[in-house]
Amino acid sequence: MMEDREFHASNVEEAVREAAKSLGVSPEELRYEVLDEGSEGFLGIGARDARIRVIQEEGGDSMPEEPVDLEDGTPEEIGEVPENLLQEIERLTSEIVNAMGLGGRVDVYDAGEYIAADVATDHTAILIGQKGETIDALQFLINSAVYRNRPFVKRIILDSEGYRQRRIEAIQGIAHRSARRAIRERRSIKLPPMSPAERRIVHVYLKDNPRVTTFSEGSGPNRRVTVAPNL
Repeated sequence: MMEDREFHASNVEEAVREAAKSLGVSPEELRYEVLDEGSEGFLGIGARDARIRVIQEEGGDSMPEEPVDLEDGTPEEIGEVPENLLQEIERLTSEIVNAMGLGGRVDVYDAGEYIAADVATDHTAILIGQKGETIDALQFLINSAVYRNRPFVKRIILDSEGYRQRRIEAIQGIAHRSARRAIRERRSIKLPPMSPAERRIVHVYLKDNPRVTTFSEGSGPNRRVTVAPNL
């Protein structure tokens, strides 16, 4: 069963930020529909707030618990994405990359569970940014722009040179080492603060390990996973 929650603010971007803050997730994790883009009116007369509707699983976050597997899924599983949508995403992504002065090639395709937008550039490090902050922000921007005036189809995943998969593997490595340490030292191990998607990777990776339990604690950007031994 799905629950719809509406949020409003002076503009769509602010409404998205308010929704993310309220739900305890990052803006790029939201699945939402723009109900009203709002209006500034004339000299403040006739102004109205922008409104968005966020769809979330009952009793859960606004995104599925399972992280997106970048190597899984086929277009036939969920249905083909319209070609004009793929072209729009490619055009928009290319414009953003070129505006940043990075150049390169953009390939957009239906990956089944998500729409992949892969950027091949000589400046991958700049595109990704520190701890992936730049590529995550661009991904949020692209999703917001594409679905501003159309129904949500599939989440758009922006990637470059396999960064997303490498990040998944790195987080799984952190989870594995933390679990071993928790068992060996017989005490809880707190991981560094992570995004909602990264925390899910840890939870899913360790969920079948009978010797440890994982849970999230903290709020906002300081929310993190704790790996506790089952004594």
